[in-house]
Amino acid sequence: MTPSGKPKRASKRLMDDALGGDHRKKLNLQAKPRFHERIIYIFLLACGLLSILTTIGIVAVLLNEAVSFFTRQQWSTTNKAVFAEISEDITTFSTTASGASLEDGGIIRIGQEQLLVERYERNAIEMAITGTGGGFEAFCAGDTVINNASRAITDAEIAACADNDIDPVAFRVGTDALAVVVNPNNSMVNDATLAELALIFGEAETWQDVRDEWPDEPIMRFIPGTDSGTFDFFAETLYGDETDRMLASDPVTSEDDDQLTRGVRQNTYAVGFFGYAYYAEDSDSLKVLNIEDVTPSAATVEDGTYALARPLYIYSDATYMQENHAVAAFIDYYLVHVNEDIETVGYFPASEDSLTQAKVTWLEAMGQDVPSDLSDVDRLLPDVDLYQENGIIEIAGSSTVAPLTERIADRFHEDGFLPRVFVERGYNDTQAVTHRAGQSIEMEERPTLVEFFTGTEWIPATGEFGVLPLITSTLIISAIAMFVSIPLGLGAAIYLSEYARPNVRKTLKPILEILAGIPTVVYGYFALTFMTPLLRVFFGDEVQIYNMLAAGIVVGILIIPLVTSMSEDALHAVPDALREASFGLGANRLETSIKVVVPAALSGILAAFIVAVSRAIGETMIVAIAAGSGPNFTFNVFEGAETMTGHIARISGGDLSYDSIDYNSIFAIGLTLFVMTLGLNIVSRWITNRFREEY
Repeated sequence: MTPSGKPKRASKRLMDDALGGDHRKKLNLQAKPRFHERIIYIFLLACGLLSILTTIGIVAVLLNEAVSFFTRQQWSTTNKAVFAEISEDITTFSTTASGASLEDGGIIRIGQEQLLVERYERNAIEMAITGTGGGFEAFCAGDTVINNASRAITDAEIAACADNDIDPVAFRVGTDALAVVVNPNNSMVNDATLAELALIFGEAETWQDVRDEWPDEPIMRFIPGTDSGTFDFFAETLYGDETDRMLASDPVTSEDDDQLTRGVRQNTYAVGFFGYAYYAEDSDSLKVLNIEDVTPSAATVEDGTYALARPLYIYSDATYMQENHAVAAFIDYYLVHVNEDIETVGYFPASEDSLTQAKVTWLEAMGQDVPSDLSDVDRLLPDVDLYQENGIIEIAGSSTVAPLTERIADRFHEDGFLPRVFVERGYNDTQAVTHRAGQSIEMEERPTLVEFFTGTEWIPATGEFGVLPLITSTLIISAIAMFVSIPLGLGAAIYLSEYARPNVRKTLKPILEILAGIPTVVYGYFALTFMTPLLRVFFGDEVQIYNMLAAGIVVGILIIPLVTSMSEDALHAVPDALREASFGLGANRLETSIKVVVPAALSGILAAFIVAVSRAIGETMIVAIAAGSGPNFTFNVFEGAETMTGHIARISGGDLSYDSIDYNSIFAIGLTLFVMTLGLNIVSRWITNRFREEY
């Protein structure tokens, strides 16, 4: 190098020329891409962008439809219908009594017209059969406003009512004759005296114990329950104060008279008693006995010659009648029309004097003047405009009087006592138009997030929006699947990675992964036709045909290859140096596998488990076939329950109207499922990063 530095400058110039510029910059040694490589690059970029856009599109659709499910105006048929034709200017109209109730302030739709419900009157008659005694108990407690009674109220029951400031008022509505019946095949038994009846329903063991010429066969007895007024009347007539004699023979008792008639029909040497109306319904298959040589009929009941005739009543309270005018209107209607229907029900009309007295009692209870001339009994009570009556009428009591009260109640509804809707017409800019009778009513349904995630009933068509049963069954089946797949899959992975020779590993791993290629519909029928019968062998009939346990086990079998393959890859990636170090310290193969290799591959194994859980949650065909086809909030794995994916498959395969509440509900469930699997993937990524080992 000369003092002038020229050689140094020349060397730098030569280096810059060789390197093509500033040699201090990072060198790019890659060859320039060729044309076909650019095409491949563009194709891969397009695939990546398409995947991203597809994912964004799916999420956008799910969000849009799910938001619609919670916010859009949905419509659900109430099963109610307009009772009569309504013109454009009518704002109050009656509906049929069936279907869901409407709420004040809610929006309903008839055709395309929307209406605001200003007030809704449910107007219903609710009746329970409890027996006369049970009915008086409820009536005196203030739980009902009318009691059907096949006997007069007792002093003890009057006292119980008085404790609650209830003053029972009796209305005689007719007369019943108890029918004592036997099976028609018992040809020798045709009549009995009261004394013989006492033996038949008391101490006699066989028919021959009552009369020598009767069959030497055991007597089977079917009688009303002890809460029944029929029981009280019959027992008191035969035994006086010794009513326990009728129970000494351990008879079959029931408050359901249909069950009693069925028992007598099905047993040749059976005997029973109940209201004459129930015999009249089955007179072709039952034989009624003459009592004291008297056959029950309208004439013998009216003149008192038939020994087992009794009065029928309904009871109410003057305060109830005055405060709830619908109760007073119903009793008024009852007394006016009872004789038009009583014989068709199978009872006998009360005498004219008894019915007149009942009408006078109504006037007195309502605080109205009683006319001095009672001859025109048909005009004694005021006319009732049922279209103006509103209220709920709770009735309980005698099964004997119930058929008559039901008949009157049906007429009461037919003549105008129906649910009534007070509305604002043409709401939401719709036009008020004439609607024909019978046109169905739809009501607005808008589920809430709280109801969606906490409700235990999922029936969108009827306004039940609790997704919890679907989530619960999905998680239970997934948990069962993981209990099956984790030990088997991890065990297989450890064997393939740590124990199997290379040629064995190369053979077994593809064979195991063939399981993943079997169509899931095949797995579904395998669960239904093999796994369920196998479980029933061990657990009996407690295992239902469609059940979560069989579905969960087979889903577990399905994901074993996934767990095995991913876990084996993670185990195989552990450096051999760790194994050799463990062997050098004296550990055997099992200790090395469990204490060294598995912990070293823990991040990959846990990621495999999380992916397997996601696969189990997203499985459709197996659960759709084997788990059940109806939402069921249960933790009993032997029962059937529909999962989220199974429900989507079932509903979407049906005839759904676009934009209906059922249609939108599919996307709400789908979004919930997406969020669950997304959460699992996030957890999987966190676990992978948290437990990753660098080698």
